Amino acid sequence: MRKPKMTEFGDYATWITFEVMANFQVRLILTNDFSKSAAARLGSTNREGGDAFCFHVKGEGRSYIFLKLDSDEGTVVHECWHIVYRMLKWCGVVDMDDEIIAYHLDHLVEKVYEFKNAIKSSTTKEARNGKRKRRTGTKKSG
Repeated sequence: MRKPKMTEFGDYATWITFEVMANFQVRLILTNDFSKSAAARLGSTNREGGDAFCFHVKGEGRSYIFLKLDSDEGTVVHECWHIVYRMLKWCGVVDMDDEIIAYHLDHLVEKVYEFKNAIKSSTTKEARNGKRKRRTGTKKSG
């Protein structure tokens, strides 16, 4: 995965595409300001409070998932479930058996964590590099 970069909206975003599910697209946004991130992508929305939310584009195979940068595992899985359910309905899956749900939920959660870990790794390196100081070349004798 390429090094994630902060967007002009002060968040991190990536696309996740489910090719085998009619190219259903998920826009994953990791942010600490839901209102700003949502307004930039969805127009005027009031998203104060809460830990996360999903938005499904009516009539299209596309959804948005907004998570805080430090969202816990339960929140991630909860929101991913909403996305998977919407995607399966969009694609006309009638028999939502355990395996089809589990497979797609696993895949989406894995993609969320790959992105979260890439952001964490990137920001940790930047913080370390910013704190490094160069030593002067003076030696003490004796």
